Amino acid sequence: MHTVEQVNNNNHDYDQVQFRSITNVQPQKLTGQIVHARRCYKRMFFIDLRINESFKCTILFRSDDSRENLPGELTDHELISHWKRVRRGDKVCVPVFEASEEEKSKRDYPVYQALDFVVLKAWPGNDPFPPEPAMGLKKSNSSSDTLPGEVMTAICIRSTVSTLSMSSTSSTQLKMVIEGDSIQSTELAPWEDYCKFWINSLKCIKKDCLKRHPTGTEYNRVQEIWVKEHSQARKERSKLLEDPHAISSKVPHSQRALIFCKWLVREFGKDFLNSGSGVLDIAGGKGEVSMFLTHMFGVRSTVVEPNERKDKPYKRKILMNAIKKQLDIEAGGDGHLYKRMDPLLLALNNQQSMNAQTKPQQEVDHATDAEIIKDEKRRHKKQQIEQFVVPRLTALLDESFLVNHKDVFEGASILIGMHPDQATEPIVDIALKHDKPFAVVPCCVFAHDNPHRRLSDGGRVNTTIEFVQYLMEKKPLGNRISKDYLPFDGINVVVFQKISH
Repeated sequence: MHTVEQVNNNNHDYDQVQFRSITNVQPQKLTGQIVHARRCYKRMFFIDLRINESFKCTILFRSDDSRENLPGELTDHELISHWKRVRRGDKVCVPVFEASEEEKSKRDYPVYQALDFVVLKAWPGNDPFPPEPAMGLKKSNSSSDTLPGEVMTAICIRSTVSTLSMSSTSSTQLKMVIEGDSIQSTELAPWEDYCKFWINSLKCIKKDCLKRHPTGTEYNRVQEIWVKEHSQARKERSKLLEDPHAISSKVPHSQRALIFCKWLVREFGKDFLNSGSGVLDIAGGKGEVSMFLTHMFGVRSTVVEPNERKDKPYKRKILMNAIKKQLDIEAGGDGHLYKRMDPLLLALNNQQSMNAQTKPQQEVDHATDAEIIKDEKRRHKKQQIEQFVVPRLTALLDESFLVNHKDVFEGASILIGMHPDQATEPIVDIALKHDKPFAVVPCCVFAHDNPHRRLSDGGRVNTTIEFVQYLMEKKPLGNRISKDYLPFDGINVVVFQKISH
């Protein structure tokens, strides 16, 4: 293994670099610039460190190394903390030790392992550092299915294609062959023969990549299959273990606000939700949930959002039309009836039709009438959009909110949050403290920002499932905190509490 003196004084190619063996318990320090970095998976990431113009190496950081006699080990939390500190272009000092034989055997260049690093000089200026390409793995000769001399991707890159349903795609392969621009139904190359970077973005970041880079009709077909497979794989990965809803039965993630509102009305009842000052929609963002509650279900709802949101009428118009369309569908219509049956617009259309059937005395009168009707339609639609609003409070849900907005909070029927990010736990804590009903759909866990969280068995809270369990354990006596699953794609578990007085 290189010592820092050897590395810094070496101006030769990799094959001329002299190695000196060191043990796992004798880490040496390397100093250089981070020129590439990638998180491979949850428990491992790597950086490429350029020591000088001719020498570059890879350094692994991992929390899943089970070897004995290591100089130390990383917890998952520490690994995440280190990854958040990685900045391409920074000059760093890294105490390194020997990587595993498995990792070394994959590469034709030096690879080490580390537990921490120190930033000696941060990358200056506002312009991002232009990263260098990853160095790649050894040429693969183990499989007759891969292209000879194929240049593998960077170490431990989690292949997007590998997340696909390989059991089906590898066995059936792609049912097509390209002859000019025609596609015939026969077997072609398996997924492994296609460059995943090219299929994903029509760009290849690898030098001398020997995988397939299709164009034209072939590219369109391969990418279409890739998107479908990737979408399905993503849905399967995000599905929680206890979720009773089949993936095929779920609606798109974009309809989560509507599904959540339907669940609230069914679970709590419209009368209860409308009691007092109504619903408090915490971290409500653009206010989609409150819009649906107010204008579709007739439930009063107030958005509590700390970020000032610029009002965009065209977005309100889109949401207004979506709600009207949904109301029409719920009533058994085709989703477009609201456009035809608006009373004022219907009257204006009738007037316009009558004018067209009546011979005008003067053409100028015809034009004037048409313009008047058009202006009236425009004014009516604008008025509808202006009325399509919900109350908003620009505030953070904390103790000061309870003082500054005492009447609103005390009169609230329930606290809700649809993917409220950092506000999830405060919603639950404040609701429990003040004996309020609540319903939250957690999303991001933010484990790094909340290292204090512990489950009843002492375990850390890192995943969504663990976060849900952590929230439910906040009030174990009486078992008053429950959970349910909503039928939409993505994180769809709702944690809630009912209060019976």
